[in-house]
Amino acid sequence: MSKRRISIGIFIIFIILCGAFLLFGRREIATVHNPSDDNYYIKVYQIGYMYTTHYHCVSILYGPDGEISREYFEAFSTDQGEPRYMREGQSIEIEWHDDCVSVSSTDRGCYGTTRKFYIDGRISLETCMWDVDW
Repeated sequence: MSKRRISIGIFIIFIILCGAFLLFGRREIATVHNPSDDNYYIKVYQIGYMYTTHYHCVSILYGPDGEISREYFEAFSTDQGEPRYMREGQSIEIEWHDDCVSVSSTDRGCYGTTRKFYIDGRISLETCMWDVDW
């Protein structure tokens, strides 16, 4: 009887771990290096592997000494394929400037948000119009 309970317990733990991975695992969307200084780069991750149209994401700016800043946000997938997921160039746009990197993403509420990650650690938010071809 105890062997059966152990087997059932292992199976339940396996199901819980698979569910946690699907909900909280990270999928890398993009890594973009600064064209003038390769020590600075930004990584954007989709949090969770459950396919939907609305995703939790995180952008992390790295420098020569490690992480500089990070920002969690919600983004809306504009991918027309099945299953939908976040992609650079469709749902996320990343562009380096002289003193910052801008990460633009679609958002259901305000159509788009641009987050500017500055080298000194500041983050600013701007609303933008994302031209989505529905």
